[in-house]
Amino acid sequence: MSPPLPTPAVAPAARASSQRLFRLGVAAVVAVGAYLAYITPLKDPLEIALGLGMLVLAALPALQWARLSRPYFPVFEIFMLTEINFYAVPMLIGQEDVFSFSDKIVSNAGLAVIAFQLPAIMAYFATRGERARHPLLTESLLPEKVLHRAQTGLWLNTLYLYVAGFTTLIPWNLAPILRAVFIGLGIICSFIQARRWGEGQLGRNAKIAYCLNLTLQMVFLFSDLYLINGISLIILSLIGYVTTSRRIPIIVILVTLPLVALLHHGKAAMRDVYWRGDQATHPSLVELPAFFEQWINLGFTPSGHSGEQKKSLTANLMERAALFQMLCLTIDRIPDYQPFLNGDTYKDIPAQIVPRILWPNKPSPHQSNARLAIYLNLLDEEAAESVSIAFGFLCEAYANFGYLGIVVLGLVLGWAFKRLSLLGQDAPQFSAMGLFLILLTAWSFQVELVMASWLTSLFQAAVVVIGIPFAFRATTGTPAS
Repeated sequence: MSPPLPTPAVAPAARASSQRLFRLGVAAVVAVGAYLAYITPLKDPLEIALGLGMLVLAALPALQWARLSRPYFPVFEIFMLTEINFYAVPMLIGQEDVFSFSDKIVSNAGLAVIAFQLPAIMAYFATRGERARHPLLTESLLPEKVLHRAQTGLWLNTLYLYVAGFTTLIPWNLAPILRAVFIGLGIICSFIQARRWGEGQLGRNAKIAYCLNLTLQMVFLFSDLYLINGISLIILSLIGYVTTSRRIPIIVILVTLPLVALLHHGKAAMRDVYWRGDQATHPSLVELPAFFEQWINLGFTPSGHSGEQKKSLTANLMERAALFQMLCLTIDRIPDYQPFLNGDTYKDIPAQIVPRILWPNKPSPHQSNARLAIYLNLLDEEAAESVSIAFGFLCEAYANFGYLGIVVLGLVLGWAFKRLSLLGQDAPQFSAMGLFLILLTAWSFQVELVMASWLTSLFQAAVVVIGIPFAFRATTGTPAS
């Protein structure tokens, strides 16, 4: 184990901002924990304690990062924070699906989450390492002046989303390639502009243009009735801003959070209207105001839809990223009714590094999700080919190896996130490590995927986002700056 890295000097202003962020974070955790403990319908003190423990452990790395003014990028800290929404809150608010299971199963699921959190945090804090030194990893792939052209990339991505969503100009065979390119471009440019805003480098006109692009992109993305891509864009922008300014944009959160909650509540009813049979109706550009007005009105409806029928547990689990409930379901069925999978959903991961052009029939990463869905009797083989269920890393690890799998997963991820964070410490934003950490941040809250899908999509995005600057530098000879 290498000796600890010396901590770079932190400017007094940045240190003071970090301390304010830390105090605000502690106050938020205490307030949220107290509120959830007050409203929880859970009766078992052990279950309540487990839920609150999950909440505190999920926030602990981020609080430490702020308190100690850590210079490296908080990828692991952001990853851990997602457990509040996906595990701690669903347990403490006692969602209807949670009450479908016995107290023993709910408690075991809570213990499983903590069995992941504790080893992950211990491995993360114990891991030491060095910064990346190889020029291929640390030198800028594009000149520094490109930072000031990130706004152009935002406009290009906004134009692409309009063309892709509201015209038929893009040939079907080029659509996947262009989508990968522009998703990568949008992630990088949005993140860069948010960080520059947090550093005080954006003027008034640049801020207006950034907000306009972000708003248009969210509108275009939400018009497909999928919220995850737009929400990811919002979160990534907030992360970029907070990690440089060390301030929480409270007004932005107070405006966007209720709006997103309304849209989420009315999403199912909107899909009933616009997704009928095999045909999906997409609004035109001029129809967007009426489209979103209808959506918001349905969001205010108490049930989301006046004619909505009560769905089965399986249907509810399939319709949203109910990761805690899914973990309960898995623990309820394995190993009492079915044996552990012993790595069956992980076996196709090595094949994903081989380009499909060299192996046309290589296994799809979706097969891991399909195997798990079929094994848990959520889908039949035919439906599993086209439907993807949110399982998450913990559910998959338990289904394969039980609690041992969850502990090992925590140790591996804690170690890997820390090593990558240290390798990218002080790396320029347009270096290979800098770009990869931005991508890893974007993927750190896509925890509803199984491991094969998560790694494959991250790898594909990295090929585009890092490969294009590599190619640019190789062909133009642009010097690092």
